[in-house]
Amino acid sequence: MNLLPAVVIGGPPHAGKSVLFYSLTHALRERQIPHHAIRACLDGEGNWSQEAPAEIVSQIRLSVKTEWPASFIDRISQDIEHRCLPFLIDMGGRPRGKQLELFRLATHAILLLRADKPEDTIMWQRFIQENSVVPLAQLVSIQQRETQLTSLTPILEGTINRLERHELTRQHGQTFEHLVDLVAQLFRSYTPKELDTAEELDDAYFQPELGEVINLKTFIAPEMEWKPEMLPCLLAHIPAGAAFALYGVAPTWVYAAAAAAGQQALSQFDPKLPFGWVRPLAVETSLEQHPDTRMELQSTATATILSIQIPTRLEYFQPDPFPLPPVDATQGLIISGRIPYWLITAIVRHYRDQRLPWLAIYSPQLNKAIVVSSRTNIYQPGTLLDLTTV
Repeated sequence: MNLLPAVVIGGPPHAGKSVLFYSLTHALRERQIPHHAIRACLDGEGNWSQEAPAEIVSQIRLSVKTEWPASFIDRISQDIEHRCLPFLIDMGGRPRGKQLELFRLATHAILLLRADKPEDTIMWQRFIQENSVVPLAQLVSIQQRETQLTSLTPILEGTINRLERHELTRQHGQTFEHLVDLVAQLFRSYTPKELDTAEELDDAYFQPELGEVINLKTFIAPEMEWKPEMLPCLLAHIPAGAAFALYGVAPTWVYAAAAAAGQQALSQFDPKLPFGWVRPLAVETSLEQHPDTRMELQSTATATILSIQIPTRLEYFQPDPFPLPPVDATQGLIISGRIPYWLITAIVRHYRDQRLPWLAIYSPQLNKAIVVSSRTNIYQPGTLLDLTTV
């Protein structure tokens, strides 16, 4: 049994769970609390969907109206069961069928409820009780009124307001701050080797064959976000000709740029996999499509755009190399999609080795592509590209 905390944030649709989830994970990062935020839902939401313009999110976000595939739930279950860090888990508003199995893997719960949906309150309380999940907080989402803290024990209770999508100002207020304190105290109470940070790299966990461990959080302050102009500083620290490893929370394009910068062996930390440290996925050029993905190529005057959709969830342990389509080696390549880090690092190294002029990753938050590797003098890592002009 995995004893690391796995905290479900649950409640009815349109209560603001994803927004609360976003604010909570950012508040924990500001306090430098090691954890991982996992979205256990098919719609593909993540930090990007809170940070990106609403019109971009509506184009990318998947509309899920059918029952979740069993394969998706099985893979999410594996992710939770194999966790190497405390988890925050964002679930859908109306779990049913096989989805209910996820509650068996949770240790604690935060319920975000609506006063106008008493039947949903009863349903979510039943889910928690029937699966012996320990309640941490039961909050009611409100719109205009001031928040109110009504109880600290045995669980945190009160109201919380202004859980508005695309509002990047993190939540504040008495209720929210007490919630952060509660979760931080829970996550700090578990100190196995897996929770170690850059200050004390445990020999048994950060193994010598990983090479130099580059802890990404040392490049920015806890309250800061990664910016494209930070890439040159990071790339200057990639060791030449020696194995290295990437550790920490950063956007996909940061991992892509670091992977493309070196030819040597690369490891990266994934808290959802049994041993944490993994290598980029094995890939190959092929006209075939992987059964769990949908890929499309679009050509412009100067670039190829490779769009990758993963409707369910991609398994890391693959029996064969992951197929990638052949592309025009005379043009730059823009890669778009919500892609696991161990796949994006493999993709950029694969196409870098084909000596494409440049590689870029599309960022929904900026609605631009960020150059992560370049053989030309026109672009440098960190250059922003407008998709309408490439």
